[in-house]
Amino acid sequence: MNTNNVEKHRLIPPGILLPFILLTSLFFIWAVPNNMTDTMLAAFKRIMSLTDTQTAWIQVVCYLLGYGCFALPGAIFIKRRTFKSGVLLGLSLCITGSMLFYPAMLVNDISSPLSFATYLFGIFVLFAGLSVLETSANAYVYSLGDPRTATRRLNFSQSFNPFGALTGVLASQIFVLSQLNTMTAGERAVLSGSELVAIQRGELNAVTMAYLILGAVMLVLLLLIIFTKMPKAQDDDKSLDLKATWSRLKKNKNYVWGVLAQFFYVGAQIAVWSFIIRYAMQQLDLDAVIAGLGANPSQEAIIGALRGVEPVAGGFYALCEAIGLDALLPRTAEQAGATYYIMSLILFVLGRFICTWLMKYTRPVNILSGLGILAVICSLLTIYGEGFVGVYALMGISGCMSAMFPTIYGLGMRGLGDDTKIAGSGMVMAIAGAALLTQMQGILSDQAGSIKFAYWVPAVAFIIITYYSFTIARSKKLGNGK
Repeated sequence: MNTNNVEKHRLIPPGILLPFILLTSLFFIWAVPNNMTDTMLAAFKRIMSLTDTQTAWIQVVCYLLGYGCFALPGAIFIKRRTFKSGVLLGLSLCITGSMLFYPAMLVNDISSPLSFATYLFGIFVLFAGLSVLETSANAYVYSLGDPRTATRRLNFSQSFNPFGALTGVLASQIFVLSQLNTMTAGERAVLSGSELVAIQRGELNAVTMAYLILGAVMLVLLLLIIFTKMPKAQDDDKSLDLKATWSRLKKNKNYVWGVLAQFFYVGAQIAVWSFIIRYAMQQLDLDAVIAGLGANPSQEAIIGALRGVEPVAGGFYALCEAIGLDALLPRTAEQAGATYYIMSLILFVLGRFICTWLMKYTRPVNILSGLGILAVICSLLTIYGEGFVGVYALMGISGCMSAMFPTIYGLGMRGLGDDTKIAGSGMVMAIAGAALLTQMQGILSDQAGSIKFAYWVPAVAFIIITYYSFTIARSKKLGNGK
């Protein structure tokens, strides 16, 4: 065996293990606020008695304004500076956004709508930082080492992203959703102003503390990266000609379709996850199950009733009790719905590692095609399935989505050379698809009176991704594609 050839094709280049670990930790840390914020739709809906359309504005701020508007400025910044500078800028913005949650909480004593607007501003700054961070880290990892292992290397780093996603959901489950008052919007409407504010103060304190702790963790990571010597990537060209760069990129059919596929993928992912709690609550009638226990039921009574709804969650509760994770046992309908979100993310984690391993033996494009077909089937079952069948199918979509983002990114970025940094911003800007598709899903849900029908939005997105995987992504010509 040729030792030099093995060395050349190593997944992680020699001598950069610590910096690579720090970079990979970024994939974990940015997933935490992404998935905490997904569950905030359910939290703010309960706290401030919002509609699905109103809560979907959280995702508009996150993905259209935050990710959509800051990816290109972030790419220009790292093109003129370094990948490390981009990482530090992204983390700094994330920390600032997290800190803004504190004044947002205080404003609620004056005006609930103003408080929600202030929270949205904090989320906007946080997600602007995430946009810069993802633009820097994805392209950085992709550019470190042999281009032939770039997609697998990115999949490896992205494999830790689901652990962050799971951490975000668990944190919101334990520290936020468990602290929500179970009063419905109708019951809150008849309270006096002072009574409502008192309830909201405790609920918003739980939300705010979760994000303040996140900001503190990001600050520690920022300091570690500041004092670590980070490696240079292959693309060290500092010249910048946006017009020429975009002219080349827009003629590259593989790249353009890659961005389009990424737009629909991220939109589908956030659409699936944003309303998974709502879907499970509606399909399994969780509010009625708990309401049927009478006023102020004990947690034991709630869990006992939920065990009889369907067997998978019952098994999850038994496992939590056996290993001492009592904090994950539900006290509210939202927490019971979040149980299915947690199990979905477990499937997402397993799928990511399995697919990364499979890429040693089969082409990434084949894996993307197979996942796309399965995702379409699961989406249709989610729409037309009843009760736990639909919920299981919805969980299955997460397993199908596991390797889509890094695989689409890697396929779309092939052969771009010095345009890689700017091209990476296009892939991250595609995350804005989450804002459009989630808002569409919220509107469809409100208009149809059922979240089930709204899952046609991610179903169509997966059809487009599957088309891309069977056609453009398989082209060996990476130029203008004509």
